[in-house]
Amino acid sequence: MENQTINIKKVILTAGAFCAFWIGSGFATGQEVMQFLTTSGVTKGIIGASIYTILLLWFVYCLYGVGQKMQFDNPYDLFVYYCGKYVGQVYTWFSLVLMYAIYVVMLAGAGATINQYYGIPITAGTYGVALAALATALLGVEKLLDFIGVIGPIKILFIAAICIAAIATLAHDPGLLAANSALMPAGFPTASGNWFWSALLWAFLGLMFGATFFVMSGATCKSVKEARLGGAIGVIVMFFVIIVLIIAEIVYLDIIKGQQVLTLAIAKEVAPALAAAFAPILIICIYSAVASILLVCTRKFAVDKTKKFNIIAVVLTAIGMFTGTLLPFDQLVNIIYPLSGYAGIILVLFMAYKEFINKNAFPFEKATDKTKEAEA
Repeated sequence: MENQTINIKKVILTAGAFCAFWIGSGFATGQEVMQFLTTSGVTKGIIGASIYTILLLWFVYCLYGVGQKMQFDNPYDLFVYYCGKYVGQVYTWFSLVLMYAIYVVMLAGAGATINQYYGIPITAGTYGVALAALATALLGVEKLLDFIGVIGPIKILFIAAICIAAIATLAHDPGLLAANSALMPAGFPTASGNWFWSALLWAFLGLMFGATFFVMSGATCKSVKEARLGGAIGVIVMFFVIIVLIIAEIVYLDIIKGQQVLTLAIAKEVAPALAAAFAPILIICIYSAVASILLVCTRKFAVDKTKKFNIIAVVLTAIGMFTGTLLPFDQLVNIIYPLSGYAGIILVLFMAYKEFINKNAFPFEKATDKTKEAEA
C-alpha cells in the first residue's frame, strides 16, 4: 500500500517552490500575463486564466504524482515514461533546448529589470544574476527547493501589494477598467490572435516549462498525496495572483506602455518606496527561477553536486550570459514562449492516452532497476 502521509511543512514548501519557480522573469515582470491574457481584455483575460489554471492543475496532478511514485533517475525520463522510447527521446532533447532558451529569456529579464530601475548596464545585470544562480544551483536539488520554497511567498506578497494598489485606484475610478480594457491590446505584442488559443498556449507552455521541475519536486515528497497537494496549492495561489495582475495591468495601462518590466513601472507609480523594495524582490524572483532552470538543464547530463555537474553548469552559464544580451526581453518572450506552447500540445495527447486510456502503454524501466537485474 502506498504511503499517503502528509507533512504540512513539506506541502507548504512544495507550494512555495512551485510559486517561486513559476514567478520567473516572464511572469514577475508582467510580460507573460500581458501577452497571453491581458491583451484580450479583462473578461476574456480572466476566463482565459481559469482555463489555464484548470489545465495546469491536471498537469501538476499527473507529474508531481508520477515524480513521487517513479523516482526517476533523471527527470527527463518522464518523456520516455509518457511517450515511449523514440518519441520520448525527441521530447527530451526538445525540452532541454526549450528550457535553456527560457533560461536565456529569464537572464534577459534580469538585465532589463536591473537596467530599468538602477540604470546599471543590461550586460552587467545579466551577468550578475547568472553567476548568483550558478552558485545556488551548485548546492543541489534539495537545498534549492528549500530555498525557493521560502522566498516564493515573499514574491507573491510584493506582487499582491501592487495589485491591491490597482484595485484601490479602481475604487476611485470604476470606469477605468472597462475603458482601458476596450483599448487592448494597445500596441502590446500578443501570443496569439485568439484569446482562447492564447490561454491554451500558455497552459501548454507551462507543461513544457515545468514538467521536469514538477517531477523533481514531486520526487522529494514522502507521498503522492503530499506531492500533489503541494503542487495544487501552488497552482491555485498563482491563479489569484494572475487575476489581480490582469486587473493591475489594465488599470495602469498608460503607465506601462513602452516599458520592459511592467510590474516595476506600476510599483514606481504606486509608491517610490514600494518600487525600491520591489526591484530587489523582482530580481530575486528571476534569480531563483534561473537557478532552478539551470539545475534542471544540467541534470540531464549529470547528477547534482558532482564534478561533472559543476563543469556543465559553468559552461551553460557562460553561454547564457552571452546569449541573454542579444535580443530585447519582450521580443524574446514573444518568440520563445508561444513556440513552447505549441510543442506542449502533442505531449498532452500522450499524457492523456497513458492516464485515461492505457496505463500500461510504453512500459518504463529505470536504469537503476536494469542494473540491479543485471547484477542479480
